[in-house]
Amino acid sequence: MNRKEKNKGEEQNEKVDRLLVKSVVKAFRILEVFDAEHPAMSVKQLAERCDMDRSAAQRFIHTLMQLGYLQRNEETQLIEPSVRTLDFAAHYLHAHPLVDKVRPYLLNLSKETEGSVSLTILDGQDVVYLSRLVSRNMLDTDITIGSRLPAFCTAPGLAMLSQLEEQEAVAALEHSERKPYTPNTVHELPAILERLTQFKHQGYALSIEEYFLSDISIAVPVLDRHNRPQAAISVSMSRASSMPEEMERNLSHLLIATARQLSRL
Repeated sequence: MNRKEKNKGEEQNEKVDRLLVKSVVKAFRILEVFDAEHPAMSVKQLAERCDMDRSAAQRFIHTLMQLGYLQRNEETQLIEPSVRTLDFAAHYLHAHPLVDKVRPYLLNLSKETEGSVSLTILDGQDVVYLSRLVSRNMLDTDITIGSRLPAFCTAPGLAMLSQLEEQEAVAALEHSERKPYTPNTVHELPAILERLTQFKHQGYALSIEEYFLSDISIAVPVLDRHNRPQAAISVSMSRASSMPEEMERNLSHLLIATARQLSRL
């Protein structure tokens, strides 16, 4: 779904929701269009990407600058997010029931495995990273806190999807842009569903070079009291330092035991 289609869908939802404050929606739309490819933009560019007229965009940008969430780059004169936008993420991480509690467990896994360890949650068709400890032996994959990856081809995503009812998992997968990120990406729906059945039975998911080449990841879901996936913990290693069979054999039981401890929290 492209940005214009997304905005059109949002506008249709606005028409049927009388409690929705449209000006708030538009303000957040401006904050959300910044990304790695568009870290800073002119007023004209922001208006075009948000599908607004320039006058309206100017007012929203001015308001967000006054509130401290946007700023003007002194060298380029382009508009960019300010450091204050990180406050939203900080508030969420401090409020999440697992983020602080999981850190000692991630540290232990990091020492035991010498791999990169992560805590992720499922958000629609994506996994979002809430905590991550990077191994010195791991290739830099630019994954940081807040990074999103597709659930259908990543070990944490597959681990959490495997614990959902099939109808719910299918709905998430059908909304995913299932494409081959590498030659090893499993992206056909029937094949993914078959894997989910296997992963649910064995209690962990394994992904071998499906999103990043040379990356092997194993993940286990952390379940809530209703046996729904609350999060996932995962370990990633470079294929140069570990073979998939060895990693699966050595780490699956350790991860399952850790996830069970976290589930009790």
